[in-house]
Amino acid sequence: MENDVTQYELVTTWRGGMTSRTRCQSCTVGGRVQSSQKYIIDSDEPEALGGTGLAPGPRELMLAAFNACMTAAFISEADRLNVTVTHLEIQTAGKLHTGLPVSSVQDVDDWIHYTLHVRGSGGIREFENIHSGVISSSPTRWLLAQNMTIEGDLIVN
Repeated sequence: MENDVTQYELVTTWRGGMTSRTRCQSCTVGGRVQSSQKYIIDSDEPEALGGTGLAPGPRELMLAAFNACMTAAFISEADRLNVTVTHLEIQTAGKLHTGLPVSSVQDVDDWIHYTLHVRGSGGIREFENIHSGVISSSPTRWLLAQNMTIEGDLIVN
């Protein structure tokens, strides 16, 4: 399917210290540019890592992308299974190194743990099926899982 591949163009400019600004220039899906808006994402490191802490750091942005991708995948899977979602919140915690270890990537013990809080027309089994579908369909989750442990809990309210 041609909508399975998206192309992105971004430009990141250093702004001094540990700060940068990324301009999202374009997103193309199936050969068609989807938006002419120019999104801006600022990044900085916490003070303890040499930044000013005035914007999220790269790892926070990565976890925000993880949550956003999981959210989109959850809603898409729920729609596919005709389940209405009335509330969805993902709480994520992670232990992420600030650099790669000198010896090897196998020595990294980074992890992410998330909890999905969901409410809607489905029962526990339906939401468990949706969560399983999310695990197998979220590209950001898949990419991160190649290098760390990811564990999740589902709470149906």
